[in-house]
Amino acid sequence: MAKEKKRRLWKWGIILAVLVSLLGWGVVRREQIASGVSAWLTQQVIPFNWIMSPDAAAAQETVQGVNLDGNDGDQRNAALTAFTAAQQQFRVKDQNYDTFLAPNQAKQLKKWVTTKPYQYINDLTLLGYGRDTQGRFLYISANRYQDNPTIYSYRYRIYYRDTTLLSSYYVAQFKGTVQPQFIAPKVALGTPGNGTAVNFITQIKNSLDRADLYEKINNRALFVGIARQMGLDDDSAAGLQEYLRRSNGKFNNSAITAYSVSDAPRLTRFTLTVKKEGKRYPLTLVYDRNKTKFTQLRIGNINPANQENG
Repeated sequence: MAKEKKRRLWKWGIILAVLVSLLGWGVVRREQIASGVSAWLTQQVIPFNWIMSPDAAAAQETVQGVNLDGNDGDQRNAALTAFTAAQQQFRVKDQNYDTFLAPNQAKQLKKWVTTKPYQYINDLTLLGYGRDTQGRFLYISANRYQDNPTIYSYRYRIYYRDTTLLSSYYVAQFKGTVQPQFIAPKVALGTPGNGTAVNFITQIKNSLDRADLYEKINNRALFVGIARQMGLDDDSAAGLQEYLRRSNGKFNNSAITAYSVSDAPRLTRFTLTVKKEGKRYPLTLVYDRNKTKFTQLRIGNINPANQENG
């Protein structure tokens, strides 16, 4: 045991001596070592995100915008044609949901409808139409009737090409005693706002581009004043605050990513998406086609599928 103990002491003694020697050599040669390390670092390729500040990184976050060009009347006619085809293919007596829904949505809807007897989908209603970066879409309501006045409205976003329905997504459901409405083509489309949406958002950016405004971002009264100057309602103050809060200072991390047109109410809604630190924050800019002006900026993605029946 004594010999083993001596061996351990010698071992740790040698290690300690080596460390002390290296430390002493480092102190003596510290300038030479620092110069060599500096030269080595200058030759290395350092990942870009290591040296970028959070603000500079946010400035690189771009959002793909939707195409707002095109003939508005033609787009409306195309949407009505696609919806008419879906409406004609669906038959109440057959309850054939797969004519307008993907298999998984059709199966889900069948389960909802058949939970009780005397429930059935009576008809389809076109809630609105629009376009995003994926393509053109319809918002359709499948209206469930039963043995009482309550009407269930199951809402879907359905992408289409010509009269072919390409894919479908369940969005929401509502219930009430009034069926959702779409009054086209009884009422003219009017000016949809597509041609002026980008310019109006530029005006918003210019109004928010003040050096001291971010420091006062919690001052709602200040943003109410900005909203009024732009012709927006007072509740738009929250949307303006959110836009400034999520912007990178230059507002180049945002774009209009979708729009939807509805006739009841007679609005065009533009989804303004802001991207910050990899996360997307949607806002909704509302154009009132009766008043021919932008009237609201809301937090979130508001569209025909999440409005109440009426």
